[in-house]
Amino acid sequence: MLDQRSTLDPKDDLRDGLSAVARQGPHLWVANDETTSVERLTLEAGDQARAHRSFDLTQLLELPGDRGEMDIEGLDVESDTLWLVGSHGSARKQVKGNATPAEAQRSLATVEASQRRRVLARLPAKTLLGPGGSGTGHQQGPAVLGLGRGADLVDLLADDPHLGTFIQPSTTGRRPIPGKDNGIDCEGLAVAGDRVFIGLRGPVLRGWALIVELQVGDGSGLEPQPIGPGNRRYRKHFLRLHGLGVRDLCRHGEDLLVLAGPTMELDGRTAVFRWRNALTSQAEAVLQKDDLHCEFDVPFGEGEDHAEGITVLDDGRSALVLYGTPAGKRKTGRHEITADVFRLST
Repeated sequence: MLDQRSTLDPKDDLRDGLSAVARQGPHLWVANDETTSVERLTLEAGDQARAHRSFDLTQLLELPGDRGEMDIEGLDVESDTLWLVGSHGSARKQVKGNATPAEAQRSLATVEASQRRRVLARLPAKTLLGPGGSGTGHQQGPAVLGLGRGADLVDLLADDPHLGTFIQPSTTGRRPIPGKDNGIDCEGLAVAGDRVFIGLRGPVLRGWALIVELQVGDGSGLEPQPIGPGNRRYRKHFLRLHGLGVRDLCRHGEDLLVLAGPTMELDGRTAVFRWRNALTSQAEAVLQKDDLHCEFDVPFGEGEDHAEGITVLDDGRSALVLYGTPAGKRKTGRHEITADVFRLST
């Protein structure tokens, strides 16, 4: 599937950290959560996707700082425009395999936050591709919420009665709960007109997953508009997903497909659920198990093959699921990877 490297360290492979996918006509947009780029492949006959092109976002989005990934976790394409969302979460440092006990303890006490991860962005295709698809034009600039430019999604949720306890305001001197500790972790994205649905892998509240909905304008910014109760600038939708969090979202007609999987660093059941008529609803939803139709279960492995992205293919009757940390059997050639295609019920 991917036959080139991107902006990763030379010893790393782009296919090992894929975190999001979205279809645009004959193309697939994918992202690796350890880069500052988005990737485009072209679908060919025989279920192949090739002609890989990489688009670095460092200058285009004027990323703060001089290093660090964006942790892109969600992609969608709407009206010839590419949307992306970062995890918005902080990260607890990983323990290396050869760490001493003292080094392991220091790592687990280290929590890092980056403004690069706190981003929701809208990128018109012409901005990325340029005249004739060259990728050098800037006829229409991107729109951004976050990246240290004023209030962002985390700031918007800081006083929320359900989510605010997972966010520590900077004035307290305490860091927020890391994403992989059941803290704020945005992993799903679906856009319909001016409505933006952001699925949270965490937190999961006593078995309930959340989707945050925004309504944004079409100007140079993405300032959320009043949409919720009491003129709140967001809606919250609660989904009883058997204790799972949202790993991705995808539009299918007027419905939302919800790729659900374990929160934190866990292996376990992964499945796709259908939220019927999600795009026609104008109110906050509380969806019980019986309100969500399970389309299919997705295979998973132990420490590998974690489903990270879903997109509906051109036939409208099947969905492609992409995996992060892919099992060895999924990797062929130098940089190719195999995804799965599942049949949809409607």
